[in-house]
Amino acid sequence: MFKPKVLKFFSIVAIVICVTATLISLVIAVMEGGMIYLSALSWAVLGYASYCAMKLTGYDIYEEDMRKIGWSVYLLFVVFVLFLFVGAFIGPVVAIIVASRLHFQKTTNEKWVKQYDSTD
Repeated sequence: MFKPKVLKFFSIVAIVICVTATLISLVIAVMEGGMIYLSALSWAVLGYASYCAMKLTGYDIYEEDMRKIGWSVYLLFVVFVLFLFVGAFIGPVVAIIVASRLHFQKTTNEKWVKQYDSTD
């Protein structure tokens, strides 16, 4: 469930889901207008979070960190199901929290990898 290859697969699926949800939100926004554009923006940010999760699965990191990535990816699936069946959309605050957590974890790991490679 929290193996790197499994998480990478689910991260790619999450990217597809987030792009789909963004397109659905944009179609609804064009038809109805209003604050629905905020939903599309939230899904785009969650798509970036999925991308960060996919990149993180390629690093050799601790199992605890891999679990954090896994829970973030699985949270995206829950949000998508709620979006489809309840009609609710995730607020930009939650999208930014998930994306920033994964983004900072990704940039930190990239710095460590660069630092480790420069010492060889």
